[in-house]
Amino acid sequence: MLRAVIIDDERKSRENLELLLESFVDNVEIVGTADGVLTGISAIDLHNPDVVFLDIHLANGDGFQVLESLKNKNQNVIFVTGHEEHAVKAFRSDAIDYLLKPVCIEHLQGAVERVRARTKSETTKDAIQQISLSTNKGLQFLKTEDIVYCKGDGAYTYFFLKSGERITTSKNLKEYENRLKDYNFFRSHKSYLVNLAEIKTYIRGEGSHAVMSNGDNVGVSKRRKDMFLAALSSA
Repeated sequence: MLRAVIIDDERKSRENLELLLESFVDNVEIVGTADGVLTGISAIDLHNPDVVFLDIHLANGDGFQVLESLKNKNQNVIFVTGHEEHAVKAFRSDAIDYLLKPVCIEHLQGAVERVRARTKSETTKDAIQQISLSTNKGLQFLKTEDIVYCKGDGAYTYFFLKSGERITTSKNLKEYENRLKDYNFFRSHKSYLVNLAEIKTYIRGEGSHAVMSNGDNVGVSKRRKDMFLAALSSA
């Protein structure tokens, strides 16, 4: 559930946006509203929302003054305004989106989804990224950043680590693909799951493959090549 604050100097605009969010956008809770710069800053400090819907023209100032007060808080801001001439300044201020009134429902839904994506990314980044492996020695815990790649062989998966160690587990590669896909890992081939941060070189052409940080070559299948390159470019 995303917690939201709406800051707009017009009561009707606040109510209309609240109605749109309640009717057409899932899992958004309005925890506070405000009509001006000072009341807006107070509402944000009080509720610490996941997203702020912010108008440009406010009582006793403008939305950029509110934004200035948030510059050290990494706050997600979506501008909702009738004035398109401020869009460039808004995006330079790292706003998530700039929606014009009357608000298009699809644009509103898309903006909220971008907030969810950013929030998920930050949560994943801040979390302790660790995975447990069941081995013949017992349960072993690894930091995901220590894994170079995984190789599947039937019902077994081999983990190749930065330390040079290889760990064998009795679960198939699909199991670990599901567990590691949110941690910058990609299934480049039916037999390989790679840590994108550990790829040093990609070799094109027949028999294309990736060279990993430990010097090993890892296959990239033709069917997965385009998705692999897209994932690599955004890693």
